[in-house]
Amino acid sequence: MKSIIVYSFIVSGLWLTSCQTDQALNEADPSLVVGEDVVYKQLDLDPIRLSSINPMGRIQHESVYNLVLHKAEYITAPGSAQKGTTVIFSDRGNKQLEDDFSPFASLDGSSDISYYLDQTRPSSSISLSQTESALKRVVKTWESVKCSDLGLNRVSNIPIPIGIVAAIFGFPGEPAYVADVNHAGWMPGSFFENLAPGGSRFILGVTFTFLLIDGDRNLVDTNQDGKWDVALREIYYNDNFSWSDDGSAIDVETVALHEMGHGLSQAHFGKGFIKKKGDIQFAPRAVMNAAYSGIQTRISGTDLGGHCSNWANWPNK
Repeated sequence: MKSIIVYSFIVSGLWLTSCQTDQALNEADPSLVVGEDVVYKQLDLDPIRLSSINPMGRIQHESVYNLVLHKAEYITAPGSAQKGTTVIFSDRGNKQLEDDFSPFASLDGSSDISYYLDQTRPSSSISLSQTESALKRVVKTWESVKCSDLGLNRVSNIPIPIGIVAAIFGFPGEPAYVADVNHAGWMPGSFFENLAPGGSRFILGVTFTFLLIDGDRNLVDTNQDGKWDVALREIYYNDNFSWSDDGSAIDVETVALHEMGHGLSQAHFGKGFIKKKGDIQFAPRAVMNAAYSGIQTRISGTDLGGHCSNWANWPNK
């Protein structure tokens, strides 16, 4: 993405904590099966007018689409006994909850997917260089999946905080479009209280998804794949936790890999069980489980299948 687009709406996905093996499930109480909740939360926001501006602040053009904040998906921390939840902000009276990027409705005119790493909201427990290195590995991991020719292009740094959701929730942030998938940095715990009571204590990361709407405020499906067209996604990490890249705390690469999965349209996967000690275990264990289960930096199994189902035919969708 070569330009910035100013607007007023966002939604996508959040991350939870979990871990599991088949043996661990034997230690679970079967009466405590965890299913992923879908929570409807009304957020009265006007449609976002979408404009493109260059780094000098000059408006270049106005999109034919507006945006609407649609959903958030989050993952929880270990030992919290909380499960991943999808929060729907724009209930339109139908059951179509799936969404994806469309090659026919690209905001920057490119069939590649752009991504951005905000450098103005760093973690208080891990250096910016460690974060950047982890994100580069995450992008390489998803880009190396052989079933697709998906191109992931990084947008250059901008010296101001970017974030539509941050602005909506009253935190500093320029409500502007920068990239398709925006890693918008680390936020204080209070940010995550907007998603769930006590969210500051158990939400590790969250992905918000914005959908495109036409002039009549209808969601659009330009490539007729049965999924609403995504405008962009924003990802935030919880600075209330300690982070690391060596396994001594919450592993930043593991969480970013999960959130980038949401950014690339994957949902949570796996059935969770609450163990007798309160931990959540998932079957099968996957990057896209709704809870953190230790270091996971490889794509395989269900994660691979989900990615290929979304991107194997891109951009001929």
